[in-house]
Amino acid sequence: MTTLTRPILLTLVWFLSLSASSTADELTVYVAKEIVTMDPSMPKATMVAVRDDRIVAVGSLETLRPWLDAHDYRIDETFNSHVLFPGFIDPHLHPGFAASLLHRNHIITAEDWELPTGTVQGVPDRESYFARLRSLISQSEDTNEPFFTWGWNSYWHGPLTRDDLDHVSKTRPIVVTQRSAHEVILNTAALNTMNIGPEVEERNLPGVDWKAGRFWEAGQSIVRQAINALVQNNNDADGLSLVANLIHRGGVTTIADPGTAPTVGSAGWNRLQKTFDTEHTPFRTLLFPRATSYSVRPGTTLIDKFERATSVNTSRLMFRKGVKHFADGAMFAQYMQLSEPGYIDGHKGEWLTPPEQLEPEIAPFWKAGFDINIHVNGDRGVDVTLNALDTLLHETPRFDIRYILQHFGISRPDQARRAGRLGATVSATGYYLWLLGDKWSAVGIGPDRADRMIRLGTLVRNGVVVTLHSDLPMGPVRPLLAVWSVVTRKTSSGTVRGPEEALTLDQALKAITIDAAWSLRMDHEIGSIAPGKKADFVVLDKNPYSVAIDDVKDIHIWGTVFEGTVYPAMTTAN
Repeated sequence: MTTLTRPILLTLVWFLSLSASSTADELTVYVAKEIVTMDPSMPKATMVAVRDDRIVAVGSLETLRPWLDAHDYRIDETFNSHVLFPGFIDPHLHPGFAASLLHRNHIITAEDWELPTGTVQGVPDRESYFARLRSLISQSEDTNEPFFTWGWNSYWHGPLTRDDLDHVSKTRPIVVTQRSAHEVILNTAALNTMNIGPEVEERNLPGVDWKAGRFWEAGQSIVRQAINALVQNNNDADGLSLVANLIHRGGVTTIADPGTAPTVGSAGWNRLQKTFDTEHTPFRTLLFPRATSYSVRPGTTLIDKFERATSVNTSRLMFRKGVKHFADGAMFAQYMQLSEPGYIDGHKGEWLTPPEQLEPEIAPFWKAGFDINIHVNGDRGVDVTLNALDTLLHETPRFDIRYILQHFGISRPDQARRAGRLGATVSATGYYLWLLGDKWSAVGIGPDRADRMIRLGTLVRNGVVVTLHSDLPMGPVRPLLAVWSVVTRKTSSGTVRGPEEALTLDQALKAITIDAAWSLRMDHEIGSIAPGKKADFVVLDKNPYSVAIDDVKDIHIWGTVFEGTVYPAMTTAN
């Protein structure tokens, strides 16, 4: 058989396409410089044929010939100088939460934030934090308008109390949300505006220091509604548009929101529908409600409530049969629960669910066949979550489970082995190692444990499926940055921490494609480029497998194809 050069081949394909008349059954054949399928049985291709929202064939002109002979088709050479990759999957991202923090608040974080409107420069120390805070507050003519800011972290910016904020302004209400969003600090003007007095301490809730204006973890419930009432102009719809832009520019075509799904019919739900459930939205959103939102009326069951929620499902916005639980506290605030030797300074972590209550809280969902997601950050928390799984498996055996430990910040080798034996899955935030590795080495836990944060290599060696997520707004929606982080184990300073816990490039890329799809029970639909699957692609300038590993994070994302429709990425404003 004569071998055709690529230019002649493309000319022939183009000529043949001109003779085909357009019909409703027409195929679109995308030609790319290279197609990386993430399907090990056929890892590479140069053409993919799409009908409506599905892939019908992948390969070359020769292998697509039976389809082209039988159907009308058109050739699309938009990507002939680009690489097609399966659409990236972010299995843990909070759209509404991110909209609130990134849009409602002034961002003052230790690290830079790249937004569609430009880059917000980080402030790495206390002096620069307060300089930025005073500067932003002075820019508003209305001194009575509440001021919201997000990003303070004591390990960079020092302790923060009501008195510190009163020195910035005694008249303007100031609400500071900690970088992890697991703590807020209010000045006196904010406390007075919200009518929050010293009597709140009589409730004996953990996480309350009224005198200092601090409310953290469980204590935030005291001020949450009052803070929301301070928001005079509800701009969360604009915030969701910002979040959608970030998701798209990251090359993501599927996200999952475990734990912050709004109630159907609420204002938050209506805003989410309006922004995320349109033909202009180039990704699908899977919703996994928080366990505490699943209260059921007498005579109904968890399945009844789940089925009512799914009645509103569409192709872009859908509830899935899963639920989110919370074990211990936040990574950014060092509220995660650590086993011996604990924290260097002797402080204790926080429980979001008391250890003795976690398994009983999970059990009804486990028995009803729900997939289980558990927020857990410290090794003591990991012990509790794995103990719960062990008990559940013995009392009510289940097969093909998705019992997902979300974040998995600090862990031990024995826990990785146990997770493998029990069939647990781990979804990690690769960004934590990059941002926190150096700081946690110096403060809180020491170099030995900081070097082995996000212990993924040992997990994979013990048969645990690993995925990577952004946890936006805790980290940016940049899957290739997460891949680079867990492969190189480099921190923001360039220090390599715990190289033994690195993933290979292939393992990391699977963690944002086919393995992430498996964790969501959608690997039959997404995660690789194969016949019958959704036509979801990310369009890259370069093949991640063909560049130096340090260049992977900087590969340009042209845009995406979502269910067969091309969506060029919006650019960042200068």
